[in-house]
Amino acid sequence: MREAFQEELEKFLDKLIMLSNFANESLHKAIKAFDENDNELAHEVIADDLRINALSVEIERDAYRLIALQQPVTGDLRKIFTVFSANSDVERIADHATSVAKTVIRRNPDEEKIERLDDIVKQMGELAQGMITDVIQAFVNGDVRAARKIADRDNELDVLQQQIYGIAAKTMEFDTEVIVGGINYIGVANNLERIGDYVTNICERIVYLHSGDIVELN
Repeated sequence: MREAFQEELEKFLDKLIMLSNFANESLHKAIKAFDENDNELAHEVIADDLRINALSVEIERDAYRLIALQQPVTGDLRKIFTVFSANSDVERIADHATSVAKTVIRRNPDEEKIERLDDIVKQMGELAQGMITDVIQAFVNGDVRAARKIADRDNELDVLQQQIYGIAAKTMEFDTEVIVGGINYIGVANNLERIGDYVTNICERIVYLHSGDIVELN
């Protein structure tokens, strides 16, 4: 009976890993779509979000079922709650990727780009994607130290976000034709910064899972 439960728990964890990979793939596509003004790819991200939402709901239902039917012991219960909470964070990460994709679709094809901001957006995207990949690895490995280091990288996203704010504001001040474009860059930066916050939440949950300590990282 216990062995069967552990197998179910492993499948439950595997679904979170799958969800995270889907969300990270969506983010990659969204940043690429924004950089290349690719409406078709942006629509693909929005379509993918339906699959991500469905899997997230499935994980939530699995959590309720495991608790109700298996009556897990304290350690396993903590693991279930951690996955349940991380599931919500990952689903929101995917939502922010979708928001970036929607910006691409709303964008005027003739909108003037700001090359300096394109470079920073790509930096933010790569940093956020790396954080997602690493936090799931830390979760699988139970690596609390790695989780704490990953959370520290959120500061780098904050710095890049502020750079986008500053450059966009100055550019819009001297060139009114880029105001709408500047606002779009700021919106994308905000979405990427929020993704960093959700990764940090998952880092906090890893610490809780393996130590029982409720911490606020970063």
